[in-house]
Amino acid sequence: MIIAVTGATGSIGRELVPYFKSLGHTVLIISTSLPSDGHQNFSYSNLAKNEIPYNVDIFIHLASINSNLEKDHVDSEVSITREILLSLSNLGCKKLIFFSTSKVYGDNSFSLNCFNETSNTNPQCFYGKAKKLCEELINDLAPTLDINAVIFRLPPVLNQSHSSNLGRLIQISKSGIPFFSIAQGDSNQRSFISFNNIKTVFDHLFNNLHLHKGIHILNLADDGFISLNKLIRIAGKNSVYSMPAFLGECCKKLPILSSILLKLYGNFVLDNSQLKEKMNVKLKTTAESLPIIYK
Repeated sequence: MIIAVTGATGSIGRELVPYFKSLGHTVLIISTSLPSDGHQNFSYSNLAKNEIPYNVDIFIHLASINSNLEKDHVDSEVSITREILLSLSNLGCKKLIFFSTSKVYGDNSFSLNCFNETSNTNPQCFYGKAKKLCEELINDLAPTLDINAVIFRLPPVLNQSHSSNLGRLIQISKSGIPFFSIAQGDSNQRSFISFNNIKTVFDHLFNNLHLHKGIHILNLADDGFISLNKLIRIAGKNSVYSMPAFLGECCKKLPILSSILLKLYGNFVLDNSQLKEKMNVKLKTTAESLPIIYK
C-alpha cells in the first residue's frame, strides 16, 4: 500500500514510519521539517497544490504543532486538519486515520475516573480543545467529502522516546539512582498506550480495510491500568521507595506542588473495550508491554 504520514519526525512517527516500511509499504512523508524531494518527502504546500504524484491508500495524520499548545495556535492546528481533508481527493484517498488525544475528556484527577467513547468531552488544556475541534471538523466534512475516518484517542504513549516527561522519568529511574515517590503512587490508576499495541492495531487495520467504512471514534489504550510506582519499577528496573501517604496528602494542599502531583499521581483510565470489540484484536496490558519496550 501507499501510506501518507504527517508527524513522521515526532516521537510516534519516528517509530511508525520504519515499521510501515518493514511491512513492505511505500510511505510518503508530509512535513514542515524535512526538505521536499518530490519522491517520498513532501511539504504541506505540495499537498495543497496537488503536487504529490501518487494515489494514496491511507492517510495517517499524526502531526501536531505541540502537545503544550498555546491558545494562539489552536486555529492553526485545526487548519492543518482542514487542509488535509480537502486535499485527500487529489490523492485519490478515502481513508483517514487521525490521532487525537484522551485530553478531550479532561485532565487527571485525584478521584478515580474511567472514560469511554460516550463520556462527555471536557478538555481543559488548549491541546485537548484543539484536538476536539479537529474531531468535530472530521465529523462534519468527512461524509460530504466521501471520506472514511478512524479517530483514535490516545493516552500518553510508551515508546523509546525520551522527549516526554514520562520518558525522562523512566530514564532517570534506569540510571541506578534510587527513585523516591509517595505512597499514592502505588494506588493511582493510569492508562497508557504502548507502542507494541499501536503496531498490533495498525497490523489489523491494514489487513482489514473494510473497518474503514464510516467514521469511528475509538479509545486506543493498553488493557487495564497501572500505578505510577509499578510502571517505574517495571520499566526502570530500579528500586522505588514510597514515602508515607500523609506526606503526599500534605503536599497536595500546597498550590505550588498540587499541579505537579496531579500530573504524576492523578487518575485517568480509558476503556478500550469498544476498540477490541469492533476490531476483534487482543491488546496487552501496560505491565506486559513494558518489558517489550524497555528491554
